Amino acid sequence: MITHGGDVFEVACELGISTTEILDFSANINPRGLPERARERLRRDAADFHQLSLYPDPSARSLREALSAKLDIDPDAIVVGPGAEALLAPIMRAIGRGKVLFPIPAFSEYRRVCRQTDGCAISFELNRADDFRLPVDEFCACLRNIHPAVAIVNNPHNPSGAALSASEAAQILATASSIGCTLLLDEAFIDFAPEASLLREAARQSHLIALRSLTKFYGCPALRIGYAVAHPTIARAVRSAMPAWPVTQLAIDTLAEAVTDRAFAAATVAENVERCACLKSSLEALGLYVFPSAANYLLIELPDGAPAASDLRRRLVTGHHILIRNCDSYENMKPGRFIRVAVRSQPDNRRLVSALRAELERT
Repeated sequence: MITHGGDVFEVACELGISTTEILDFSANINPRGLPERARERLRRDAADFHQLSLYPDPSARSLREALSAKLDIDPDAIVVGPGAEALLAPIMRAIGRGKVLFPIPAFSEYRRVCRQTDGCAISFELNRADDFRLPVDEFCACLRNIHPAVAIVNNPHNPSGAALSASEAAQILATASSIGCTLLLDEAFIDFAPEASLLREAARQSHLIALRSLTKFYGCPALRIGYAVAHPTIARAVRSAMPAWPVTQLAIDTLAEAVTDRAFAAATVAENVERCACLKSSLEALGLYVFPSAANYLLIELPDGAPAASDLRRRLVTGHHILIRNCDSYENMKPGRFIRVAVRSQPDNRRLVSALRAELERT
């Protein structure tokens, strides 16, 4: 059963329509899509039948070198995999079993990968009254109290979008290191708040692993590619826990081209700030509580008297062909009261607001 966003194929099948007829606000994908040079590279390589007859480079050399140049880190500290989510299990196998602490609500794959790798999942509950923002001092105290083998923190937080500063993340890292705990910092959406990243520290320190998505920021989730950054010794261990050819050559070379486009990245961040603020204001005008977010999505709490999240999702799909994220599958969130929407283009965002207004006025 799919509990994440982006289940457009299932929805299209249920409605008997094309996926192109669905406006997907459930998955947090850059509406710009791939940078133009990367699109051209993908078109060219996909038409190259010689290249298609070859196995991909198992080391993903071209992408690791492009990331190394962009991020100023050792390419041997970079592990490329078929999406950030798919790297979780190899990382957990590489750094050992034991207690794993993570805040909830959180990405559901953290708990699932604990089950897969014989980890003992321990939850740290975030407070709705604090906008689900991680209280750093309390979390560090919890670390010192339970001594987990691994702590997982995602920054910005999913689903709220709340961001820790680099100094707050560094405080958690210092505490984790002091007790021999590895901090797995899930930075899947950090490209929208790059100043908060600890990625360079991850390449040098043995108690920190940074996990990154590529396809969200570069608008190509169908290519399934992400990467982790860790001390080279740990990176080798993670790599050895993965399949021999984890990523296609098309994905490797397309993203190697994409990450070199610094103008694209800067424009994307600036556009997201503007569009996020505008969409937040429009949603609040409907009487909705919208959580502060540093990412490209907004968590929304529905007011009393509004349809339940599942009902609102159904209405938007059937009546407007708009797909949103029902947050009922997240732990530590009141069922029926929370939805999450991506920040898309201004015309798409206006269409969402109009549809939400119509459905809220029906109640």
